[in-house]
Parts: sequence; C-alpha cells; structure tokens
Amino acid sequence: METREDAFVVPLVEVQGDLTAEVMLRMLFEREAILIQRRSASGAVASGGMVAQAAGAFAKAISQATQGSARVPAGEQLYRLVLPGGAVARDLVPAVGGGFRGLVRASDSTKLIGQARLIPAVAGGGAAIAAGPLIATVGLAVAGEMLAQHQMNKKLDAIRVAVLGVSQYLDAHDRAVLTTARQETRKVAGYLLDQAQLPAIASAGYAFGELASLTNRRIEQLDEWLNVASDFAHLDKVDGQRLLTALVGKSDDQVLEFERGVAQTYEAVALRAQVVVLENVAAEFSNPNRSLVHVEQVLRSELAELASRQSQLGALLDDLSAMPATDYVVSKRSEKRKITMRTSFGRLARALHTAPDSLPMVTHDDRMVLDLAPTGSGLAVVPPPS
Repeated sequence: METREDAFVVPLVEVQGDLTAEVMLRMLFEREAILIQRRSASGAVASGGMVAQAAGAFAKAISQATQGSARVPAGEQLYRLVLPGGAVARDLVPAVGGGFRGLVRASDSTKLIGQARLIPAVAGGGAAIAAGPLIATVGLAVAGEMLAQHQMNKKLDAIRVAVLGVSQYLDAHDRAVLTTARQETRKVAGYLLDQAQLPAIASAGYAFGELASLTNRRIEQLDEWLNVASDFAHLDKVDGQRLLTALVGKSDDQVLEFERGVAQTYEAVALRAQVVVLENVAAEFSNPNRSLVHVEQVLRSELAELASRQSQLGALLDDLSAMPATDYVVSKRSEKRKITMRTSFGRLARALHTAPDSLPMVTHDDRMVLDLAPTGSGLAVVPPPS
C-alpha cells in the first residue's frame, strides 16, 4: 500500500469559500500559497546552525499552519517549505557568487497529487492565512542568507587561492568593517527567524551603515578603475608602471595594493547583497499590505545593480589582462614587475569568473525549498547538500 505524506497548503492571499483540492492546486500553481510537506526524516539530519525557537514567531506560524503537528519528537519528522520565491534566489546568486550552477534540486513537487494528501491550513477563522506572508518572507530571508553565505565563501576562497595572503594586506579598519558585517548578518538572520523583524540593537544598524559606506567607496574606486582601463585601452603599448600608478597611485607594492582593492570590492558588494535581502524582508512586516510579490520586485531591482557591479569588476580584470603591457625603460626589475602584474590580473580574472557550485535550493519549476527539522528547542534549518 502506497504511503502518503501530509502537505499543508498555506494561503498568501485572502481566500473566499472553502479550500477544495482543486482550489488548493490552483493556488499553488499561481503561486498564491505555500506548500509545507510533513515527511519522515531519513537518517541523521544536520542543522545549518540556525534554529527557529519554539516560542518564536516563525515556529509558531509553522505549528499553527500545520495544526500543531510541528510539536513532534525530534529526529522523526522533517518539514519541507516550498516557497514561491525562486526568482529572488536566482537574482541573488549573481550579486553574491557570480554563477548559477547547482541551483536546481531534485524535487517531487510534480508528483504532488499522487504522493501527498493536501490539507487546507485555514482552520481557526483564517489565522493560517495571516501566517502565510510571515512564513514566506522569513523563509525567503533565511534561504537567501544560506545561499549568500555559501556563494560568497566559495568565491572568497577562489580569490584567496589566486592571491595568497591578500587578507593580510587589507586595511585594519576596513577588515574590521567586513568581519563585523559578516557576524551581524548571521545574527540578524537568526533573529529574523525567531521574531520576524530586525533586532532593535545598535550594533547591527551601525555595522550595516559602516558596510554601506565601505561599499560606496569601493564602487567609486571601481568606477575610477574602469575610467583608467578605458584611457589605456586604445594604446598599442601600455607602460606597466604608468598603469599601476593610475590604478592605485604610488605605493611600495602596487600589485598587492590593487589585489587588496579587488578582494575588498568583491566582499563588500557581496555582503551588501545579503544585507539588502535581510533589510527588505524585515521591512515588509511594518507594512500591513505586505506581499511576497512586492518584496521580490524590490529585491530584484536592488540586487540587479549589485550584480552589475560584480560583472564590471570581472570585465575590468579581463581588459587589464589583455593590455599589451611593456616598460619604456627595460631592466630586470621592470621585467619582473610586468610579469607579476600580468600574472596578478590573470589570476584575479579567473577567480572572479569562477562560478561556484551553489546550494540546491530551487526546484525545477523555480520555487525555493527550505527544510526544517523539529528539535527539542524548536525547528532547526537543514542545509541542503552542497
């Protein structure tokens, strides 16, 4: 006898009349509802480090939507949220990691009718309807945070391999800004998971403000680099010393100074993309007319700008690598500098163009998936296999 899994349909919009199986399927097809599948956990489940505390808003909403079934023994059940937010996840990838590979996961959503028993999550005077937008937007933020962290870490690893020790040459203050911003994004994502809002603590706001300032400075520097590349592009021969001076000014080690700037520009823009997601998702909860469609539109616009900056950085390195660098005064020192410069440009270009494998969080029909495992303290977010 074929076993069936429970699948709860949580509306994102107001529903008129009863939620029949036909109505629920139509809403899922038109992305007007979330699907929460209750499944048996197969084997040990690894937590991603984020837990929706049982007393928190998100866990309560899941419990409410599944009619209390979220209160089950730890390790026996798994809840799979299928969210209509795949487009945003795809938009986030180029802004953070520069690639799309590995996004699509195997999904049985196409066999939903034959395998799952659809249950309308609207009992109790429409309370579950109010939970729908909360579950969708918080789920979007948490899944986006997991994806962003994975992509950014993979890309930074590629940059560090290309330029050994580059982090040691970062300005101490700027390095602290990036480190603090990374820590605060993780904290805010966890707080958002519990409370469905940004924490009212000064550290996050200050850290994100410092990051925004650093990102703006790096983007202004990128624009200057692009102008330099344009000025040198028409020359048959490019004086390497003049090019480096135009890029970074006078320095004891101009190549390392440029490498530092590239690494910092990438990380600042990538972190800013994460903050954009967290801030915009959290802002939706102060809007009584919040909708997942609205937050997707806002995110798509802002993330597209950040993605274009990542593309410009990669294109800049391509242009610099292709320049016919030479030195007007030939010596062993100048020849070594030219080789070092060209090697550096080439390595950085390859690192920026490397498309890291992403977490498989989007289904074939462009929906986002988030797995949750009940634990003694709440619902643990389960990262998909990378």
